[in-house]
Amino acid sequence: MKRLSQQLLIYFLLSLVLQLTSCYTATESTPRIKIEKEEEYKPTIEELVMDNNFVHKGCHTWLPGKAFVSIEDALSPMLQPEGDAPLFDSGLMGKTFFYKGYREENIFGNKEVVYLLFECDGHSYSYYTGKSIKEVKASDYRPLIPSLIDMDDVAMARSLFVGKQLYILTNHWYNLQGEAIQGRHLTAVHIKAVEPGNNVLPLAIHFIDDRGSEAIVYITTKSSTHTQMLSFDRLFSYKDPRIAHSEITDEVWQAITEGRLLKGMTKNECRLSIGTPAEVNKIPTYNGIKEQWLYNSGAYLFFSDGVLEEFRQ
Repeated sequence: MKRLSQQLLIYFLLSLVLQLTSCYTATESTPRIKIEKEEEYKPTIEELVMDNNFVHKGCHTWLPGKAFVSIEDALSPMLQPEGDAPLFDSGLMGKTFFYKGYREENIFGNKEVVYLLFECDGHSYSYYTGKSIKEVKASDYRPLIPSLIDMDDVAMARSLFVGKQLYILTNHWYNLQGEAIQGRHLTAVHIKAVEPGNNVLPLAIHFIDDRGSEAIVYITTKSSTHTQMLSFDRLFSYKDPRIAHSEITDEVWQAITEGRLLKGMTKNECRLSIGTPAEVNKIPTYNGIKEQWLYNSGAYLFFSDGVLEEFRQ
């Protein structure tokens, strides 16, 4: 019995030692996990220009006299004529609507609803918000009225861009008649004017390039951090893109700005010229692996050892 007690004591002590040893070993052998701090995103100067200068405040902050210009001939269905105001079918293009204030009306005994009031050529028009003044203020509500462009945004863009040299990042241009044309990109342009745009992109940037060609691009008043639409920081740069690609020859760079391809171009040069492909395929051949780029436009490119060998644009 005594011998059994001694064996149990020895077993207990051995178990305790093993537990302590295993705990110590695990602690010492586990490497420290380093948590690297995620690099903070820094907006570009082009994004900051839009974010800092186009601050859209709710309509409850609008002052009487705030101007909007009509970009369509017909009256927007969102605006209702009041009194003897005509229901325009045409003739409104370029005319100015002035904000006059708001009124509250009780709709079917439910709640007081805000109507925004406008005036054009001495006639009154109203916009139904469907919200109470409390809701308007709480949400910083700013209505989107089709066919009306805020002239404060146009004036701000004029002060920021007119007379400046920028570098255009897109070759999707419009001529002065508003027709889509193929332009050049990654090249210098001089901003000649800013005018009201369209229902989707409210600013029209009118420019002349370094060859004397005049064209227009349309942009939103927000940066790409807030929208997926065509924003200033996606379409223009303050810096010359050529500086970042000094290794590219002048001949190839000219082709890139014109959206053309040349045999012998690298993948990077092709991407700069016509954009990122929709699909990339690896094709085994007797001479090694070739790479095929496919575009939604129907264009295709074949690369051998990273160099453009064959293409259809």
